[in-house]
Amino acid sequence: MTTTTTLSDIQDFLLERIAKFTNTEVSQLGPESVLVDLGLQSTDAVILSGQVEDEFQTDISPSMIFEHETLGSFAQAILNNNSPQ
Repeated sequence: MTTTTTLSDIQDFLLERIAKFTNTEVSQLGPESVLVDLGLQSTDAVILSGQVEDEFQTDISPSMIFEHETLGSFAQAILNNNSPQ
């Protein structure tokens, strides 16, 4: 993750990807969106975690997605993750 990566960068990235996985308009999602309520599947979590790792050069577990109630909380956890690849 670069030193210039912001919480907003991560949230925007997640909003776009989660909207595609859940067939939801990006405008209907936000940092307060509850991930479980969006209907993310475990296969989506695996794919999304790989995309996050590639985009932000960090290691995360697919289960990390389900450890956070909201999209904003998950984005903050990614930002705080200090495990570069």
